[in-house]
Amino acid sequence: MDRPPTRFDVSTTDGCTVLRVLGDLDSDSAPTLRTMLSKEFDVGHDVIVDLANCPFLDSVGIGVLVFGWKAAETEGTRFHLRNIGRYAQRVLDLVGLSDLIPVA
Repeated sequence: MDRPPTRFDVSTTDGCTVLRVLGDLDSDSAPTLRTMLSKEFDVGHDVIVDLANCPFLDSVGIGVLVFGWKAAETEGTRFHLRNIGRYAQRVLDLVGLSDLIPVA
């Protein structure tokens, strides 16, 4: 069964951008998130990625989250995850990122 394409909801308040992932964070959607993260870091925004509506996370999605975490360090901004579901939390635990990427 095919899932609908992933969408992203973006809101910005006081220099902090919240990017809500609405669908799978996978090889199809991860490049879009990476582009969005780059734009936010270029203007100096802190970023929160909200995974409340992200039922699936693959290795490409993980790579984009690592990109966001490292890019924020390079740019001197902050990067956080929030509303991590059980599946995504388990994936992050398995690859050793739970203690590295901050959770808001």
